[in-house]
Amino acid sequence: MPESIPTAIKAFAGEIVYPVALIGCSTSEMSLDCCEYDLAVFAGSQEHNQANQVVRVDNHPVELMHLTGPIKDHIIDLAGMVILKDNSKLMLSSAAKDIIAEKSKKVLATSGKKLLISSLFCQQKMRGTNHPTIAAMWLKIAAYEFIDGMLALSGNRPMPVHILEQVRQIDSKMAEGVDVALECIGAERATRPAISRSMAAIKELKSKDYDRELFISKVSHLLERRMLVDCYYYAGRVAAKNLANKKEIFYSQYSKLVQLALDLVNDLQSLEKMQKRLFRVVNRGLGR
Repeated sequence: MPESIPTAIKAFAGEIVYPVALIGCSTSEMSLDCCEYDLAVFAGSQEHNQANQVVRVDNHPVELMHLTGPIKDHIIDLAGMVILKDNSKLMLSSAAKDIIAEKSKKVLATSGKKLLISSLFCQQKMRGTNHPTIAAMWLKIAAYEFIDGMLALSGNRPMPVHILEQVRQIDSKMAEGVDVALECIGAERATRPAISRSMAAIKELKSKDYDRELFISKVSHLLERRMLVDCYYYAGRVAAKNLANKKEIFYSQYSKLVQLALDLVNDLQSLEKMQKRLFRVVNRGLGR
């Protein structure tokens, strides 16, 4: 067990009635001061499942993530886990031995391909609308899906705050096309005013989300460290994930909110050129 895990976190995990494992970036060398401790709680059956929540333990942010179903369904999240509490059957200890690097990479590769296909679907939705804001939104979501997919194909589980750092470390061949995606995302517009405008809209989008305050604290930390591009990317990705699940009528009724949240530029001609380039690199990533 890493010595860096605070005693209070270990004690807190010990008081939970179910098996608990530390997962996420806190098990890696990428963790920042703003990062929470992700505790995976294995409640067993769906009937014992609880909603995820963020709590503070001795002033440390902790996200409780309640997982149900077979452990094999959570291999990506559990790779590299640190077991904090197991049950009498040593469920997590047995699972940890079974989650070997080869199996984790295979699952990641499958996930990566699904994300690239998702990027293509998002581009299809972009081409199917005549609304400039909605078209720009789908292109940006497609770009985020592509980068997540390329990371997964390279054997890395995307970690939201750290994705650009992960991209910087992967093989240059695997990162091919990332520059195209970053252009679609608009990373060159990563300024404090742009982030501030987006944050006002994203706060509204996340008004009912349990992790809203945690998200805000991470953005503030990245701004304090002057990591503007990482901050812009992270905030935009959170907004993209939120908006991707909305119904079509939402986009039309709240197009201004969508535009602000994702810092969108409504130049259809430029969007179409970028989409064609993104389409080519996605297909290349799929080996087509």
